[in-house]
Amino acid sequence: MGEERKEWPVKLPSFDFSGKTVVVTGGTKGIGCAIAMAFARCRANVVVSSRHQSDCMETAQTICSYGGCAEGICADVRQVSEIARLMEKSVLRFGGIDILVNCAGTAVTKRIVDLEEEDYNKVMDTNLKSVLFASKEAAKIMIEKGAGGKIIQIASIGGLKGSNCLSVYGASKAAVLNLTKTMALEWSRYGIQVNAICPGYVVTELNKAQFENEKFLDKTLKQIPQRRLGTVDEIAAVALFLACDQSYMIQGE
Repeated sequence: MGEERKEWPVKLPSFDFSGKTVVVTGGTKGIGCAIAMAFARCRANVVVSSRHQSDCMETAQTICSYGGCAEGICADVRQVSEIARLMEKSVLRFGGIDILVNCAGTAVTKRIVDLEEEDYNKVMDTNLKSVLFASKEAAKIMIEKGAGGKIIQIASIGGLKGSNCLSVYGASKAAVLNLTKTMALEWSRYGIQVNAICPGYVVTELNKAQFENEKFLDKTLKQIPQRRLGTVDEIAAVALFLACDQSYMIQGE
């Protein structure tokens, strides 16, 4: 076939994140944990964060037992001061932040007429406020470093359509999608890429009880063309793609 070309015009995707630092909020369970594990397997330094230090340490130790590099740093991302502390500690530990994955989330399953103000505050502070201020703090660090970065929000298909008994959850995720577009507009000039992933139905601690109801599960599967639920690893794979060099033309999506 003749001599092979030494330099092809198209680069193959590389998921080697050696030297990169990734901060994952909500990183000890479900989708967040799978994302933390995936980045660690691809040689990134991973900061695993959630509200409880014991959970953070356990997940980080599990990653290290597989040969990865991880640090567990607890933070209640509903509090701006704790978000700032998380980012500061991440920089002190690994020297910077290259990728932020905002995965912390919660939901309240109630009809609108039964909602209380505390339900609204709980969901909005966890799902929206945390995304705004964690992204802000990470972007400031990335801008100062001058090497760009990636910010990935874990939103939801619930932010694209209405869902019975999930009004505030859906509203929070819809707000995250709009915020993602604005962040992309403001930070593109600094080489910071911001996108959101909208998972469909994936079993996590947040919805596990619902999917144990066979009637609900059967009804849900009939709405899905593949007739199956997604997996946390499939969402992690999308996060890896959005963080790799081949995704630089995808911005604010």
